[in-house]
Order: sequence, then structure tokens, then C-alpha cells
Amino acid sequence: MTLTRTCAAVLLAAFAGAAAVVLVTQTQIHAQAQNPAAPTPAQIPTPSRPQPPAAPTTNRSLIFLDPAHGGADSGATLGDHILEKDVTLAFATRLRSALTSAGFTVVTTRDADPSDPLTPDQRAETANRSHAAACIVLHATAVGSGVHVYTSTLEPALPEDADSSSAYVPVPWETAQASFVDQSRSLADILKTALAKASLPALTGQAPLRPLDNLMCPAVAVEIAPNAGTAAPANDSDYQQHIAFALTTALQKWRDQLAPAPASPASPVGPPQ
Repeated sequence: MTLTRTCAAVLLAAFAGAAAVVLVTQTQIHAQAQNPAAPTPAQIPTPSRPQPPAAPTTNRSLIFLDPAHGGADSGATLGDHILEKDVTLAFATRLRSALTSAGFTVVTTRDADPSDPLTPDQRAETANRSHAAACIVLHATAVGSGVHVYTSTLEPALPEDADSSSAYVPVPWETAQASFVDQSRSLADILKTALAKASLPALTGQAPLRPLDNLMCPAVAVEIAPNAGTAAPANDSDYQQHIAFALTTALQKWRDQLAPAPASPASPVGPPQ
């Protein structure tokens, strides 16, 4: 008797399930007949995992220049009334002219001495939005000789995990340059070689110069020191023009060998708000 009741219950449940399926199907058919444009269940897409935005492509013919200091921030004093902010601006003007003549587009943080200059974070944000092939921060000093080319003190970023390509992983603002350190060091070597070929003393190294750590591009700081061989000070116009031509030659080589590579979509463009 118990077995018979159990079988009857199973059959009743099966019939009820079948009736429910028929009812749902008839409802769907009725809805489709009332609105033929409505998608069928098979046409309704299933939710997918959100993807990060497409990565912008580097502009191989664009150079970003940042003449350091400006306004109330005069930088170092290089001699009798010679201010670093004036030397970097004068050199940026000469370098920009040489680069433009070589077919480059140049974005610069200043072309005058504003009373309210950009902060280091604002300079970095301007650079990051430009997607430049190279970012060059310009400094000047009375110490040492020749041209000093510095890269960030950050260590290169480790290779991403295999599964990280599908995840949006924000990069800390203070280490945004880490993904570009290897490229930055390659750029520094090319600049040093070109300067040496132009008979200009040059050295490379790492230094904590802002805003290098925040730049999302191959980035170096170029610091002009007096030329001990010719006794030319950092603000000498002929000396600066010589350096500008050497750097332009190096950047032409950099442009020719630079493979188009998008910046990481996970990296920040600007500092945290």
C-alpha cells in the first residue's frame, strides 16, 4: 500500500511539472504573438563580466616636455641671479623648436613663467593624458658636468598573472611609472649614446625627481650641468642648442624603433581625488 501511494505521488508531481512547463511555454508564445519584436528567452543575452576600457595607443610622434619649477618656485640658483626655472624654460623652448622641425608634436607644461604653475601631480596628469612616446622632465644644476639623464628609482613591475588580464586592477598613483621603468631605462641609454656622439659629457642614473614616479610613459629627467670641457654654463644658448640637437637625434631613433604599445588600462591617468 505504501509503495502504491509513493508511486502515485511521483506520477502526480510529474504531471504537475509537465503542466507548469506547458503553461510557461503557452505564456511565452502568447507574449511573442502580442509583441513579435520582443526577444525570445534564447535571444536574451546572459550577463557578462565587466571589462576594463580599451587601452589608448601611444602617439609615437608626440613628446611631452616638463620644464621644472616656475612662478614662486624658482628651483636652484645656478650662479649670479641665474635661476633654474629660467634655464629649464629657455632650454625647453630650444628643444621644442628642434623637435618640431624633426616632425614631432610637442606638449609642454609651460611656455612662460606663470604666477600659478602646475603642481607636480597636475604635470603628471597632463603627461598621462597625452599618451606620449617619451616624457622628459627638464632640470638644471651648477653641480657636476655635462648632461645628467635620470630615470625613476622604482623597480620594474612584475609580469602580470595569467588571470589578471580579465580583471580591473588599479595601480597606485605613486608607482604608476613601474610598468614603464624598463622602457625608460632604454630611452635613457639612447639619449646618453647620442649625447656622447655629439661630444657632450653624459651620465645616467636613478633619482627621486618628481613627477617621474607618476608618469605613464617612457620617462626621463634631463638635467643640464655646466660643460667642464668648454666652461659653458648651463644657461649658455649655444650649449643648450647643442644638447637640443643631440636629444632630437636620439628621440628620432627612439621613434623609429618604438613598437606601438598601449598603456595599461588599469593605470591611473590622474592622482586620487
